[in-house]
Amino acid sequence: MSKVKIVRLTSGEELIAKVEETDTNVTLKKPAILIPAGKDQLAFGQWLPYADISNGIEISKDYVVFVVDPMDEMVSQYEQAFGSGLVVPKAGKVVSGSELKLTT
Repeated sequence: MSKVKIVRLTSGEELIAKVEETDTNVTLKKPAILIPAGKDQLAFGQWLPYADISNGIEISKDYVVFVVDPMDEMVSQYEQAFGSGLVVPKAGKVVSGSELKLTT
């Protein structure tokens, strides 16, 4: 099963995609490039918009520097823009109405 990961290539590009790994290759599905967009901000851009990579693109691990898990917020942003569009909120504490405290 593929999972959303950040992949850094030897070219310096950092991509976020649904990733499947084998011993020798990494397959990226729906890859997006991470673009610095100001202080402490990132933007996503479509990677290889001029190529048909709808079935994914296979890259040799020789060209991969690292593969890491992104922060949950980044996964949500990626899923909204490039995935199904559905975002499952993170589970949190359920609070009853009697526990709520309003401030004015």
